Amino acid sequence: MAAPKQKVILRRCSDYNPEKISGIIREGIEAFGLSPRIGGKITIKPNVVFAHHKIAPSAFTRPEFLDGLVTALKARAAGELRISVAEKCGAAIPTVRMFRRAGYYPLRRKHGLRLVPMEEVKKVKVPLAQGQLHTEVTLAREMVDRDFLVYAPKLKTNVLAHGLTGAFKLNMGILCDRERMWCHHYDLDKKIVDLAEVGRPDFIATDAVECAIGGNQLTERGRHLGAVIMATNPLAHDVVCAHILHLDPAKIGHLKLASERGYGSLDLASIAIEGDISLDELRDRTKDWDLGFIHASKLPGNMKVLCGEPYCTGGCHGVFLDWIYMIKDRKPKLWNNLPAWTVVIGEYKGDIEAKRVFLLGTCTKVLGKLKARRKIRIRGCPPKHKTIVMWLFLKAGIVNPMFQPGLILDGYPFYWLSKLRTFFRERF
Repeated sequence: MAAPKQKVILRRCSDYNPEKISGIIREGIEAFGLSPRIGGKITIKPNVVFAHHKIAPSAFTRPEFLDGLVTALKARAAGELRISVAEKCGAAIPTVRMFRRAGYYPLRRKHGLRLVPMEEVKKVKVPLAQGQLHTEVTLAREMVDRDFLVYAPKLKTNVLAHGLTGAFKLNMGILCDRERMWCHHYDLDKKIVDLAEVGRPDFIATDAVECAIGGNQLTERGRHLGAVIMATNPLAHDVVCAHILHLDPAKIGHLKLASERGYGSLDLASIAIEGDISLDELRDRTKDWDLGFIHASKLPGNMKVLCGEPYCTGGCHGVFLDWIYMIKDRKPKLWNNLPAWTVVIGEYKGDIEAKRVFLLGTCTKVLGKLKARRKIRIRGCPPKHKTIVMWLFLKAGIVNPMFQPGLILDGYPFYWLSKLRTFFRERF
């Protein structure tokens, strides 16, 4: 007998009206028959990898969407709720600052929910039975000790994840920095799928009213799509999202691997798509969108990129594209006038003669003669965005859009204050 089809609901939503969003999600909860399960400790995991009103207005799950989601959960709850919104910022900035910049604090007062910066709370170690890279992970207690888990992704493109940030990629945000960056290279797909063993949402409601498309995962420009996407199976959800953006799920590494590990099928025919807006209509809206995916060596402009092996979409090659797309997204004039540098990433076989050479990543080396007047090496596997931004400012004079006074305060004084809070909370 054929396996039952996984359901994905596509709903029309033209704007960020919390009341409208709440109604859509309430109907989705009913359609999946989830009301009897909603009670007790509810953990919501949004996408707040980064938020800033000027340079990153479209990269995160909007507060209006979260407002509608929480209202819907309360309306459909079978019992008393204790709601936590748990997240870990991905830009080496304290999550509490990103909650503030995302506009989540008024929701805390309105709904009586807890905002949980994962790096600052008590954690538990969770063994993984099927992990290929991770045998265990360290998670915030709210991700483990809960009765119902809701994922609220922001639909985005991502050069580090073969094209797509959806429900599976959202699991990267359940890890704190050290575990998050471990094996964040050519094994990123395995890492993402390992995390699905513990990051299995009971319900997914995706903010696709506005998508973030075509640039850096933090600073991408928003494009109106006008939809809310709901599911209970993360792979079925991401397969539909891939088709919305004209991507082949079989070519998105973590989705292909997830299917091979038994999380579901990549075949669109195995998914029952319901709702008041069709997949074809959404695909028609996105048909002319430039998703920005290029090989790092094809980067236009003054910077010449020499790619060695291995090619790390999830590591240094992807992180470099991610960094330079920040400039394309938010400083287009600088994008056209970047200083001429030769960038080497990975083990490059050949000789290099250039005025200025930038060696990115711990494993990068030149297997030949290297002749240059200036050389900069930035170590890391991969280096953090904050490290690249700072070193290229100090050594190459490139003023990245991330150089905002408030973000500098967030990234340094507030960062160490967060570390201090974490130290005391974990011990006392």
